[in-house]
Amino acid sequence: MPVWLPGLAAALVFGSVATLYFWLFRRRRDEQHAGLLAMSSMRWREFSQLVLAAMEKRGLKQAPSAADESRMPKASFVLTQGNQRWLLSCKHGSAYRIGSSSVEDLAASVRLTGVNGAILVTDGHVQKSGREAVLGQRIELLHGNRLWREIKPLLPLDTARELLAGARQRAIRHSAIAWLAALALGALVSVGMQRLRQTDAPAPIEPAAPATATAAAAPAATVVAATDTDAGEPSEQQLESQRADVLRAINRIDGIARASWLTRMTLSVDLSAQPEDTVWPRICQQLELYPALSTVRVQLNPPAGSERRVRWRQCQTM
Repeated sequence: MPVWLPGLAAALVFGSVATLYFWLFRRRRDEQHAGLLAMSSMRWREFSQLVLAAMEKRGLKQAPSAADESRMPKASFVLTQGNQRWLLSCKHGSAYRIGSSSVEDLAASVRLTGVNGAILVTDGHVQKSGREAVLGQRIELLHGNRLWREIKPLLPLDTARELLAGARQRAIRHSAIAWLAALALGALVSVGMQRLRQTDAPAPIEPAAPATATAAAAPAATVVAATDTDAGEPSEQQLESQRADVLRAINRIDGIARASWLTRMTLSVDLSAQPEDTVWPRICQQLELYPALSTVRVQLNPPAGSERRVRWRQCQTM
């Protein structure tokens, strides 16, 4: 498997998940946050008219002026729906913190005016004590996400487009940053896979000498072989026989799982349970039977599951 493939997969997964998050969740939250800030910057009259329009969509209409409205607290309206009457209280401004005292004051106004219930609307923050105080009361809290869902369709078209465009720009910017981070993550994964493979890879195999391409070179090779033989060096055929003998002998040694020639001068030995120091002298004993093989490099591979590293050794040096 190519080393870049896991990095590409990691980058695609990270970037796709981040993009979905920013467009499906974060964009809506940013739009809502910007919308609530825009409402808090409105004048009181603009905000109250939006709230009254939202209540009218529910079927709650503002009651005509009556004498009892003089007793209503400031920023409060009486709404009617059939024979029912509701008290609407608007707390405008992001600095508002609605706690239990605000809810209790509104509950007292409900009892005083004899209405069926009340709706408390705010673009500020409702504290935990305020939410708990509403329980058991005939009061509905309208703030945050619930308020935004009712006010959003009533905003001026230019304002709604501006809020949507701002949220889209933030989503695009955050997605671009996420994809840059995804590319960096993919590069790190690919580099890590490459290093892991280099650690686990066996030693490179030495290239074999090229075969004689023409018949004209054959006499020269014969002369060289004859010269080497006369000088006491074994021929290539003799070396192959010696390597085969060494391989058979080493594979019979206790503590060795498998031995094989990687190249003409590189022997690979897979150890089993025996300690390396116990097996190594017996390996050298077999190699030193043949002077031409006494200087070969031996790759000692640790047993399967062992934490030891691969070691390279030589019985004799040149």
